[in-house]
Amino acid sequence: MQDDRLNPELSPEEEVQAVWSIRQTSIPAYFIVSGLLFILFNGLHIWRGFANAPTGTAAADIILAGLHDASGMVPWIVLATILLVEGRFMLVERYLKARYFQGRAEGRSEGKAEGLAEGRSEGLAEGRSEGAADERRKWRGWLERRATAEREGRPFDEPPPDSPPGPGGQ
Repeated sequence: MQDDRLNPELSPEEEVQAVWSIRQTSIPAYFIVSGLLFILFNGLHIWRGFANAPTGTAAADIILAGLHDASGMVPWIVLATILLVEGRFMLVERYLKARYFQGRAEGRSEGKAEGLAEGRSEGLAEGRSEGAADERRKWRGWLERRATAEREGRPFDEPPPDSPPGPGGQ
């Protein structure tokens, strides 16, 4: 990424730029817009001069009078140029930022939904495997106790682990 700051050694907060600094990429836009506005305003004043001039007035006099009238418009041309060029940059920047943040928000919500779905499925799979391991552990313990009771010849009346609890609360 190119560093466009005046002094790259300073942080952006420390760097001071002139109020009238212009982006290098916008210089052609300033020339084009100001040139078009200059031609438009001068053309309109000259056209008005031809429309309102008495017959017999020389064309050179009408053109010079139109240019003289249009010269008062130069500050307005400068202002309109700044507004049009910088306004365009502001609108484009606002549009691009909105698009970027909207995309980020959509991506974040999609990622969150995918993460929840994946986490839920992984959690269910893990819970099932843990539940199955716990069930096997209960059955092994029950089978060992039953085998021990049979070897020792004592009665074994403990219900299997999958039987419903009895009236005693087991």
